[in-house]
Amino acid sequence: MKLVRFLMKCQNESVTIELKGGTIISGTIASVSPQMNTALRNVKMTPRGQETIQLESLNVRGSTIRCK
Repeated sequence: MKLVRFLMKCQNESVTIELKGGTIISGTIASVSPQMNTALRNVKMTPRGQETIQLESLNVRGSTIRCK
């Protein structure tokens, strides 16, 4: 199954996403586009080597999500 389809099925679920730059994002999926752009709410974002930041919402560009 492609990652984008998996993320689309996880709408309203809590997830943790790692970005290519090393940032870790945890939150609830609000929506996912076919390009894997992901809108999250109730977000905790931890940039590499920095303190955790809490945000109400965040949009993540699909091309920045690390896929293994």
